[in-house]
Order: sequence, then structure tokens, then C-alpha cells
Amino acid sequence: MLKIVVAGLDGCLGSAFVGLSDFFSLAKRRIGASMPPAGDAPAGADFCTVTAGVAARPILDGAGARFDVETSFDEIAVCDAIIVPSFAPGPEGEVPDMANFGAAAAWLRRHHSRGALIGACGSGVFLLGEAGLLEGRRCTTSWWHHEDLKKRYPRADLAWGARLIDDRRVVTAAGPMSWIDVGLHVLKTLCGAEVGRLAADFTLGDMGPAKGPARAAGYSPVTVSGSADAFLTEAERIVRQADADFNAQDLARSLSTSERTLHRKLKIACGESPKSFIDRIRVETARTLLETSEKPVKELAASAGFIDEASFRRAFRRYAGMAPSAYRVWARAKAQDKAQIFSVKKSEIIPEILTTILDTCVNGITLTDPDLEDAPIVYVNKRFEEITGYEPREILGRNCRFLQGQDRDQEGLQRLRESIRSRQPVEVTLRNYRKDGVLFHNKLNITPLFDEQGTLIYFLGVQYDVTEQVRAEAEIGDLRARLKAIA
Repeated sequence: MLKIVVAGLDGCLGSAFVGLSDFFSLAKRRIGASMPPAGDAPAGADFCTVTAGVAARPILDGAGARFDVETSFDEIAVCDAIIVPSFAPGPEGEVPDMANFGAAAAWLRRHHSRGALIGACGSGVFLLGEAGLLEGRRCTTSWWHHEDLKKRYPRADLAWGARLIDDRRVVTAAGPMSWIDVGLHVLKTLCGAEVGRLAADFTLGDMGPAKGPARAAGYSPVTVSGSADAFLTEAERIVRQADADFNAQDLARSLSTSERTLHRKLKIACGESPKSFIDRIRVETARTLLETSEKPVKELAASAGFIDEASFRRAFRRYAGMAPSAYRVWARAKAQDKAQIFSVKKSEIIPEILTTILDTCVNGITLTDPDLEDAPIVYVNKRFEEITGYEPREILGRNCRFLQGQDRDQEGLQRLRESIRSRQPVEVTLRNYRKDGVLFHNKLNITPLFDEQGTLIYFLGVQYDVTEQVRAEAEIGDLRARLKAIA
């Protein structure tokens, strides 16, 4: 049975600590009622949840409320996942000094080294930084803690505005109430997609892509305490109505203040420079347009206030965590049929004239998008359809591994995974299966594609059906063996 631990720490948000416990308890009940009998249930569907603290004594949350824990950290010898809830903010909205949680940090570090998945919500991410788990890892936190986390743990690869990121068994999420997102991600990772789906349906949660944008990360001129900031509200209104050449100097002038004062006020209010503030407001405008309009990206960039398409794409990736076309796909994925979504993406990625050229190729061609969860196929040419026997609606939106069926123990797969992880070209020959179940040997060449800034945008796959060649080589090998035996 899988074991998931909810960490109880003095000063945490009581709602997050209790919420995580209730989430897993109720999700387990719902999943148990929906799954087939134990003998037929998928492996990993069974799990238990334990609450643990530094000592086996009640903890005090940030408001002084007492909560019991079931055991101490030292009593947890082995577990599959640990989740750290958010901490309650201090009088000035600050995150507690993580030096006071050294024992908890060492415990997290120890269990991660043993293979456990470690997750944290909102300001709980700071404890992962204290444990050294953020060094060199892509991570996220609540936007109002972004600058503080970057200052405290400068070796973390911090993504502003990302909703949830999983980088090598370290899961970080934005917002104090993101414990549902983390809980869903842990269940999906440990127990499989079906269990994750049942839990998401039960909680009305959103199983959006881990690398995708954060719904709550969109800019709002409301501070953490909930009171509106008139200065930010007016600054946002001005930016939204401004032309593409509008800059920080223009914003200061419009607010009847100096550039220095503008910089200071924005840093205090939202932790951003004037340029970053302007870019983010424009990105938020672009998000709305991507969700609600059919405008091409170039036209949409101008409508959102960017001076050119290249600067828009750079800013959008920085704040949304993915390319504009990928965001449009993700946003529509919650309401539309998957095949319809990816057919839209295909038209955005490949111009019609290039599609015509690629459809004449004698080899299968695919594009997969690393910005979307599980790197799905977003383009295939006609030859790929002929080789596999599948129609586009049966291919688009799926990871290429579906062609392997249950034949996952293949020598080339490890090389393939390592090359994709390191973003290096690779060529392997795999056993794949057509739609009718017939085996074919696929000589697969994968090449990462980068934009002009060096950002990975797609993986290009070229498939060669080498079944006859492999069969001929096998027959020659058999013949040689027989001749050798006769001799």
C-alpha cells in the first residue's frame, strides 16, 4: 500500500493541513466506491494517509489552533510522498524563518534521497528550499513570495506565475490554497491517471498540465489581505489602454509620479519592476484573447499591446510557462473534444503549404509539445497515418508510447528517455504496433527544436518502417547460424 504523509508544522495554515487530510480521506472513499473489486483494480490504486510532525504532539497553526498528528517524523521509515502545507503569513505578510525548521528540512531531504515524491503548497515551498531540494530545479510559489524565494534560495530555477511544477520528484505549487492541486498531482503520479481523474471529478479539481499556467497567478490589484490597492488598480487601467510603445517613463508620467517612486511603489506592492508589471498586464490581456478569439498569434500580440511578435512570445513564455499556441490548446482542453483541439493546434503550427510538402514525404513525421502534460503529439503527416493505421483523431493529444502497447521492456526506450530528458538528438529502433495489432519495427529519429532564444519548443520525430530490413537481417543471422552448425 502506498503511504502519503501530510507534514504538520507549527505555524502552518490549519486549513491546508486539515484540508489535505480530508482530501485524501474522502478521495480514497470515492475511489474505492468507483473502482472494480480489489483483484481487478489497477496497481497503485490503494493508498493510506498519515499526519506527522517533528514530535508526536499537537501542532499549533498560524492562528494558534491545535491539531493532532498521528506520529513523529522519526517514526516514518519509508513513504511514497510527503506534502508540506503553506505557512501562515507574518504581520507584514512575510514567510517564517526556515532556519527554525532544520529538523523538518533534513527529514524531507532524507526521504527524497530514498525515492519519495516531495510536494509543497504556496509558502511551504520555502521549506523545500531550506532542504536544498530546489537547487537547479524548476519551481514555483505564490506570486507575492516570488522575489523573497529567489533572494533566499538563488540557486532555485524559479518560474513566475506557474501554477504547478514537478521537476524530478519535487512538486511546487502557487497559492496557499493550492493543496488540492498538489493532492491531485500526487495521486495521479503515484496511483495513475484513472485514480487522478476520479479524484479530480470528486473535488471538481482541474487536472491541467503541470507546466501550464496558473489560474490564480493572473494579476490582480488585490493584496494578500484582500484590500484593493488604488495605485495598482489605476496603473493597470492605464497599461491596458496604452499603445505598444508605452513604457515605464510613460506610466510614471500618467500616474503623476517619478520613475524612481513608481519603481519603489511597484516593488512594495507586487515585487516587480515597472517593465515587468507592464509586460505581465499585457500577457494577461493576451491570455484572455487566446481563450476567447481565433486571432493568429501575430495579430493577437499587437492587440495585447506588444510591439512585435517575438517580444510577445518571450514575455508569454516567461509569465505563462508555455508558448501562446500551447496555452490556447490548454485553455480549450477543459471544454472541447481533444481531437478537435489538436487539429486547431496543427493549423497553428504547420502552415498549409508546409503541410502539403510534409504529406508527400516517404517517412512518418510527428511533432510533440514538451510544454503540454505528457508531451502529446500535436502534428502528424499522412505517411505516419499510413504506417500506423491510426486516424489523426486517434493520434493527436496522445504520447507516442501508445504505439508500444504493453511491450515496454525494450532496450532503446531507456536511451530515448535519457535523450529527451537531456534535450539531445537520438536514433533508436523500437517495436511498435499498428492499429490492427500487427508488429512493425520503427527506426525513430528524434530531434529537439529550439527557438531563437534557445527555448525548447517541439520534438521532431521521423519514423522509418524498417520491418523488412529487420526481418531480412534476422533471416541472414539464422542462415549463418545453420551454416556454422553444419560446418
